[in-house]
Amino acid sequence: MFRLIESSRPEIDTACQTGRIVQLDGVRAVAVLAVFLTHALGVSLWMGVDLFFVLSGFLITGILLERKKRKQSYFGYFYARRARRILPPYVMLLVLSSLLFGVGWLTHWWWYAFFATNIGYAFGESGNPGFGVLWSLAIEEQFYLVWPVIVWFVSERKLAVVAGAGIVIAPVLRAAATPFFDSFWPIYFLTPFRMDLLCAGALLAILLRRRPDLPERLSIVAWATLVGTLAVLAWLHQNFATIRDANEPFWNAALYTLTLLMSTAVVMLALRKQGVVARVLSNPVLVYIGTISYTIYLAHVSFIGLAWRMDLGRYESALAAAAATLAYASASWFLIEKRLVRGQAHRSPLPVAFARD
Repeated sequence: MFRLIESSRPEIDTACQTGRIVQLDGVRAVAVLAVFLTHALGVSLWMGVDLFFVLSGFLITGILLERKKRKQSYFGYFYARRARRILPPYVMLLVLSSLLFGVGWLTHWWWYAFFATNIGYAFGESGNPGFGVLWSLAIEEQFYLVWPVIVWFVSERKLAVVAGAGIVIAPVLRAAATPFFDSFWPIYFLTPFRMDLLCAGALLAILLRRRPDLPERLSIVAWATLVGTLAVLAWLHQNFATIRDANEPFWNAALYTLTLLMSTAVVMLALRKQGVVARVLSNPVLVYIGTISYTIYLAHVSFIGLAWRMDLGRYESALAAAAATLAYASASWFLIEKRLVRGQAHRSPLPVAFARD
């Protein structure tokens, strides 16, 4: 199981008062709940991580473009706010999981110090089981070492071309690299093979700056894409283990392109000014879960492992882990993270919709 892991509309009052697109918190909630169900119950909803990637690319690129446009502090601001958002819960996870599973991870300390866990997992080296989720965070941090530099030096029009190129190149790389690996894990874990998801979110952010009405104009296309990709993924689910374990170039290229299309469609529909998706994603419960989703994502595997040790039933273990994870993430948010995140949002002239990533 742990090996697999290493594997309301915008016009509602809340949005009007804060300037945030609250539906995007709802998207985060959907993504983190999918990941939790995958790990706690073995439900095949692994594409929740890919939804996080697309949303991250969208939000981060929006922040970077706005800073560049306003000619304000750029690199220092971006990396300082990343550190304030990422590091406190990250360090807390190192402590929590060490208490639960020991400090054997120190053998690979550099993975965790330099956000390189995805590289170790790609080649079969395991660390602390509670840290299995950190591979996706490593991909993001590696991508954001390069992407802000590209955004700064490239015009917005050319940036769209660069993002589009990333979307095209990544599946080609996946297919071309497949014969060199004995399993699909390097394709799954390494940043060059997953950058298309982040680039898709980035391209969406660029296009929306030019055409803010894009979600409305393309709503039918987004719905068709979402339904179509979900249908294909449901069909693939019947033979998913066989397809993925076969480690074939076509499926390695196509599988994550499908989740890219699905995730981009979800974000597009969430950004509409009206519609059922916006109303559902603006539900206060989902918005709250999305608000604390980063810490939920980091900590949930540790609490699942703890629940399994208690010899509870399958569903009882999942419920216990969910309750413990929510309590931990809520405490972390109200005691530590909230004042850091809200503080940087209050000092930021950026739209608050982008202030949390």
